[in-house]
Amino acid sequence: MEHQNLEKMTSTSLMLPRENGEKGEKIVIITPNNGVGKILIREDTALGNLPGCSGWSRAHFNCSGVKKQWSVLCWGQQSDKRYYFLLVLLSATFALSLIGTIFFCFTNTINDAILSNMVIRNNSVAYDMWRRPSVQPLMKVYLFNYTNWEDVKERRAKRLHVEEVGPYVYSQQLERVKIKFDKDKLSYNERNDFRFLPDESKGAHFDQVNVPNLPLLGVISKAKDMEINPFVQMTLNTALNFGNHPDAFVKLPVHRFLWGYDDTIIDTAKPILSLQGKLNFKKFGLLVTKNGTVSERLTINTGEIDKDKMNIIQELDGKEYLPYWSSRECNSIEASDGTIFPPSMLDRNKTLYVLYTNLCRRLPFVYEKDVEIADGVQLMRYRMPLDVFDDPAHNSANQCFCELDTGVCPPRGIINVTACAMGAPALASFPHFYLGDPMLREQVTGLKPNPELHKSYLDIHPTLGIALNGKSTLQLNIQVRKTPMYSSVNFLDDGLILPVAWIDMGVDKLPETLRSLVYHGTYSTAAVQLGLTVICIISLVVSGICLFVLFVRRRQKPCATGKQITESELKPQLS
Repeated sequence: MEHQNLEKMTSTSLMLPRENGEKGEKIVIITPNNGVGKILIREDTALGNLPGCSGWSRAHFNCSGVKKQWSVLCWGQQSDKRYYFLLVLLSATFALSLIGTIFFCFTNTINDAILSNMVIRNNSVAYDMWRRPSVQPLMKVYLFNYTNWEDVKERRAKRLHVEEVGPYVYSQQLERVKIKFDKDKLSYNERNDFRFLPDESKGAHFDQVNVPNLPLLGVISKAKDMEINPFVQMTLNTALNFGNHPDAFVKLPVHRFLWGYDDTIIDTAKPILSLQGKLNFKKFGLLVTKNGTVSERLTINTGEIDKDKMNIIQELDGKEYLPYWSSRECNSIEASDGTIFPPSMLDRNKTLYVLYTNLCRRLPFVYEKDVEIADGVQLMRYRMPLDVFDDPAHNSANQCFCELDTGVCPPRGIINVTACAMGAPALASFPHFYLGDPMLREQVTGLKPNPELHKSYLDIHPTLGIALNGKSTLQLNIQVRKTPMYSSVNFLDDGLILPVAWIDMGVDKLPETLRSLVYHGTYSTAAVQLGLTVICIISLVVSGICLFVLFVRRRQKPCATGKQITESELKPQLS
């Protein structure tokens, strides 16, 4: 073939052998450009004798000094379109993997999603679980039976002796009623249904016990505090002594002492001591106000706006502070009810608070240790501080719990809860005066403190904030306050503190639904987050390597592509 004018040629072709000596066709395309052109080589052909190039096969063919220009006809190279598509795809994968790795490694995204579902919204699953919890705590009641009070009265014995009887065990079904939503606040009353469990109890509910005559001691103390005139005191004394002369101790069946019995003392004293309308029970009983609908109305934060305040009490009977003590700190009700805590509060260096309305205050709980329950679930144990009931000499924070006007403080190990007992001289302590002033155990014999049995703690899930285990042990006592007008208590020392009963509230086992929730909240969410983290890391590494390879191959010289040749260089190949 003759090629006299390359400038006018747009293309030409010639036959050259393929690799392995086979015949084949090689296409040479020339694009005129002021006497020069560009060669594009079909990738299945062999080429030789091209200046600056060497080799006959794809594996060994190489050109030097060739300007990069991509072509689908070049060996192993990609077009601009495909290259940029891969570049964008790999870059996007790398960026998303990097964001995902940071997101899942340094945030609790899955846990936050679960917590958002725990917010108490109307008609939600969390609301149904909160309104009527499936957990039924056990209340174990231990009573102190005064076996020799008549001997002390007749001067045949110097000190009262008690024998602990029980426990009398009751299951508690809690239901929250009269519910009202107001933005992120929720107001409600509690309704309790306590049922006696004879198989769990040590004793029958008709067992007879000798216990302090709480209505009598309460009325006498109330009359003394009111400083009523002698005529009214005489009227009250005459009314109390009418018929059967009341004693300082009474013998009652356990069930009636706990849940209510007819008592004429309070009925007699109501009009005289202006108690009409102030007593929210018809029969007197140690726990009568706790069964049925409780009068206290609580307002909590639902966590709808701020999850860090979820289930934190904000009002009690419409008030933001208690009215009993001498400082805002001691009157604060910023606490949980003991069932759910905001997970952000679960810091080993922070103190948790639980509101005890029957103790007129909130009580602190401090971190003690990590514990493990069934299925290997790790919980954080918070215990009640050992000095929580200490006098100001041993715990200065308790100074505000002393009498403001008189400066009188209860003995060490005792807290005065008279304000929450409608004026009765009620005191609270640990069982058997554990950690209390030794004097308390010297006044009454038969008390045996036990640190293992008489401690209080909560075991809380660190992610969900739910209290899954624990117990609260508190003892109710009453103080003898004598006046000359009432001879019924003359044989007792004035100021004597009489233990009445101690109560152990706790959870022995969790229902299957809650166990499943806790298990998945512990392991499934962790597995999901770990899996997503691993996927993001692997994707990050793979996409990074692919990007690196893509860039390296892009920088390599393509095969005989973009080589600008002259007529003299092309003639030998076309002749």
